[in-house]
Amino acid sequence: MAEAFTFVCLDPRKQKHADIAGLLGPLGALQWMRMPKMSFRNWPQTKERAETALIAARHIPAPGLIRSLWSWVLQKQYNGMRKYFEAHPAHVAVAWNGLNGSRRVYIDAAKDAGAKTLSFELGPFPGRITVDPKGVNFANALPRDAAPYLDWLRQSDIDTEGWRAMGAKIKQRTPIAPPAKAGALPPLTDPFVFAPLQVPGDSQLRLFGGNFRTVDSFVKALQEAASHLPDGWHLRLKEHPSTPAFVADLLQDVDAPIYLDNATDTFAQVAASRGVITINSSVGLEAMFFDKPVIACGQCFWAIPGMAGKAPDQATLNQTMARADTWQFDVETRNAVMSFLDQVYYPARQPDAAKTTELIRDRLEGTGAFGDLTALGFATI
Repeated sequence: MAEAFTFVCLDPRKQKHADIAGLLGPLGALQWMRMPKMSFRNWPQTKERAETALIAARHIPAPGLIRSLWSWVLQKQYNGMRKYFEAHPAHVAVAWNGLNGSRRVYIDAAKDAGAKTLSFELGPFPGRITVDPKGVNFANALPRDAAPYLDWLRQSDIDTEGWRAMGAKIKQRTPIAPPAKAGALPPLTDPFVFAPLQVPGDSQLRLFGGNFRTVDSFVKALQEAASHLPDGWHLRLKEHPSTPAFVADLLQDVDAPIYLDNATDTFAQVAASRGVITINSSVGLEAMFFDKPVIACGQCFWAIPGMAGKAPDQATLNQTMARADTWQFDVETRNAVMSFLDQVYYPARQPDAAKTTELIRDRLEGTGAFGDLTALGFATI
């Protein structure tokens, strides 16, 4: 008989609570915690884990009383959950996101105690969700090279183009306000690179942005890089639809072929572009449904050779822009990675109970396609 798990879940409430319950319910019992337990017994890792969780937060207090108090709380939460999972090593720690604050010390305490963990997050594709035993986004368990994906695909009997069906459901997010009418713009038929901007302060930027951890710094870098584009090319930016507009002020008096277009649909711009450049936006991954070359400037799990290029610093970004007319990708690699994400890695958010149970059990037990792939190329960051 298959093992029945006990899941100890840091309760995200509302729809996220329902997602976790629906996906894990068929596999075992669920226990919910509103907040991590606390304890005064320190462990050797206590201060380090609390500091890591604190500096990953969106709003980090300046040194002083508030920061010290926050650190103290995170330390006690780490201690409490470490004590719990040391006593219950067979229980599985579950959290939504799990990258900062109380959720980070909760997951780290479980890992340090030798317990299994599952981190949840919305998937980058419509109707899909992330359920990973290591972490989410760049902290996930997926390989960082193409070989394991290619081996998996060659041993599979799936349609290598089947992943494209997900692309039919992709659409841009609803803007929080009608976008301001842009000034004079080059036509979409001119050759251009598209740069979809991200939400300022988003954890993808703060934790995995590399040299570009803010939208401002990325826009500044793009201003310089745009001047290196081939003759007749331009760079087109679009702010994230769910944030207030501010980038137009950054582009005033810039002497480079760079334009802001918040009005045109995101994926209309992707489709018309000759390539997409991003820090680590999901639009980079979604651009692959349009067969576009993609360049990642930050850390993202899908920026592997053949899948996407990398430009992690200003000098490389300038050189990459100068060669924009030569960008390319490997079709076989994309088919392999995207097929795995579709068929295995991102289960449906409204689960097909039998398939989802199998996929998540694979993550917990290191078996099946997920176990085979991660054993071949397990990510280290």
